[in-house]
Amino acid sequence: MPVEWSERYEVGEARVDKQHKNLFDFVNRLEALILQARAQQHLERGEIENLFTFLDAYVNTHFAYEELCMTLRGCPVAKKNKEAHDKFLHFWTGFMQEYSPDTVPLQALEDLRETLTEWLTQHICKIDTALRRTA
Repeated sequence: MPVEWSERYEVGEARVDKQHKNLFDFVNRLEALILQARAQQHLERGEIENLFTFLDAYVNTHFAYEELCMTLRGCPVAKKNKEAHDKFLHFWTGFMQEYSPDTVPLQALEDLRETLTEWLTQHICKIDTALRRTA
């Protein structure tokens, strides 16, 4: 089921909100890819490669920018945010070491989608939105 962006995910920093919206789009593209693969019994490797490239760039650029915003604004959850980012980076690094776009099974993509969906609903709502209070 696609995840929908709503105001409850806004953090009050335009660049961070735009990056979060891009992650929502990513998760929905991943969902569409999984549904297509189930129907056709074939994974589109080129699209998987594009998704891997996007997510790898995202976690490296978005996390750094968001952490900077929280630090500069004296956000009370800045340390907790950094710890959550480090934990996710550890997960993503392990995922990338285990799989490549040519070797990732459908179940691993489904697990990735589930992890990212939980990240969107839990991390953004419970940690990132603290930026609202520091704007």
